[in-house]
Amino acid sequence: MHISVPPASFPPTNSIRSRGFSLIELMVVVAIISILGMIALPQYQRFSAKAKISAALSELASGKSGVELVIAEGFGDLSLPSPEQLGLPPVGEHCERFQISRTGRSLSIHCSIKRDRYLGMSASLTLDRDTSTRAWRCTSTIMDNDLLPEMCRRL
Repeated sequence: MHISVPPASFPPTNSIRSRGFSLIELMVVVAIISILGMIALPQYQRFSAKAKISAALSELASGKSGVELVIAEGFGDLSLPSPEQLGLPPVGEHCERFQISRTGRSLSIHCSIKRDRYLGMSASLTLDRDTSTRAWRCTSTIMDNDLLPEMCRRL
């Protein structure tokens, strides 16, 4: 008995189609992604630090109305109010602690920003109320002016 087996059909060697990517193509893609990552990561860290500072200033600004109330009631004979008396929490989401200090007949609210790799260990914001103009002034220990909100930038 004779069984016929069809011959194997192989494509000619000169028309082999490429399936997948070559090693060089993959290396080029990895290099491009690495370069984009080197550019994007520092920008993201900077953006994140700027957002953290703005959020800390927002937390700090929530105590301004409490300071205005204490000043309007005449705090000359009173002891220094606590952050809780000004409507501030003991610890904020972005502020490690709040401190209140007295300067003449005015009060200052200080926020120690929680530790951050980009900002460093001792970043802080302070809101001072000017008694003569009744305006608020923001000061900061952060050296990079571009990270600070507009009202806190040094001239």
